[in-house]
Amino acid sequence: MRIVVVGAGVVGFHLAERLSAESHKMTIIDSDGELIHRIDDRLNVQAIQGNAASPRILRQAKVDSADLVIAVTDRDETNITVSLLAKHLGAAKCVVRLRNSELSGNSQLMEKYGADATVNPIAVTAEKIQRLVQHPGAFDVSTFAEEKLFLWGYVISEGSSLDGIVLKDLRKHHDPKKLGLIVAIFRGDDLMIPRGDDRLIAGDHIYVLMPESQFEHFRELVHPETEKVEKVVIAGATRLGLEVARRIEEIRSIKSLIIVEKDRNLAEKASEELSRALVLHGNIADRDFVTENEIGEADYFLALGADDTENLTNAMLIRKSGVRRVLLRSENDQFLPVFQQTNFGEVINPRRVTVSDILRVIRRGNVVRISQVGAFGAEVREYEVTENQLVVGKKIRDLKLPKASIIGAIQRKSGAGEEIRTAGGDTVILAGDHVIIFALPEAVEAIEKLFTRRRGFLR
Repeated sequence: MRIVVVGAGVVGFHLAERLSAESHKMTIIDSDGELIHRIDDRLNVQAIQGNAASPRILRQAKVDSADLVIAVTDRDETNITVSLLAKHLGAAKCVVRLRNSELSGNSQLMEKYGADATVNPIAVTAEKIQRLVQHPGAFDVSTFAEEKLFLWGYVISEGSSLDGIVLKDLRKHHDPKKLGLIVAIFRGDDLMIPRGDDRLIAGDHIYVLMPESQFEHFRELVHPETEKVEKVVIAGATRLGLEVARRIEEIRSIKSLIIVEKDRNLAEKASEELSRALVLHGNIADRDFVTENEIGEADYFLALGADDTENLTNAMLIRKSGVRRVLLRSENDQFLPVFQQTNFGEVINPRRVTVSDILRVIRRGNVVRISQVGAFGAEVREYEVTENQLVVGKKIRDLKLPKASIIGAIQRKSGAGEEIRTAGGDTVILAGDHVIIFALPEAVEAIEKLFTRRRGFLR
């Protein structure tokens, strides 16, 4: 595909990096000369410095022959203008990042401005945080198969019944119907696709595919000491903080929700917008404030301010006060591997979540959903299999999947209803199946080709 990315910030850079590696013809536009220079130095793509809201610059980027234009600047107005102009000039499809929920949720307005799809970073990030709060013990969660199948991230704790167990022996000791499928193991700096002879050890970060109904059972195997979440404290009445608070207010099991904001005006605004939450004007760095308001008694602390350093500082201070579950918002990917190795807490990067959502929209091969895993570039994809695809009627063992990939599960609909089954070597893929695949970066392109090839076409 010919793809034009407008905006060379973190989101735009990651998109260009991932897509250019898959042999797409890439052009990226930004008015910032330093960002363009960075693109030129690190990526094999065409980089154009200029205002993308200008028809002249868009013509220079040849949007008239573009299969896709992705507008991901920091300004909603610019992204909308780019979409409108690009469609007018002949671009086939436009995807727009919008922070304003009123705009992103208005399909008629977006159609008017030429946007085929919109991505709201605040909404998709808040949804992810909400799921983590609802499911204590997991450090990551994504949904597939119409939200009937979940990808859970867990850390194997000392004392867990999974510590030291060989994977092929797992089903001998536990009910197979309650285990799901372990599709990836992070150990130190390594990420691996697990095999039967691999042994789990304390400190391993594992990803497991299974329905939500199995969560409690598996969580108890991994974290037998995990407690319920009834009190949540949010530091930062940012747009993300407020959106997360609104979602948490709807969770019945949460008995106490507190928002701490050091800016008085933002605190007053939050108090007006929220119904159940207690909004406090104060500073997490103030020990007396933390003690007086019993912040250290929280079951889950969310550092969702606008400043990465402040979020990290607040998270460290709260951990010292005794709070066991900590999550911080960070735009810096460097925090993620550090946190994963130290088990300090969870890190959520709104820009990385945004990239995952955009990739889902633009992938080929009937991709229903896509989720990036960790900081290693691994992906979990959900493909809908159509009748004319070459994979139809074949056993999984005959597909010659790359070693750096694994089919985790299949959602299958029939006259009797639908079922989600763990995939095995003898499982035959049928038309209409939704196939969930975990793939390391080196396997992504091969997987995409496998589920793109159709009968009657040579590729």
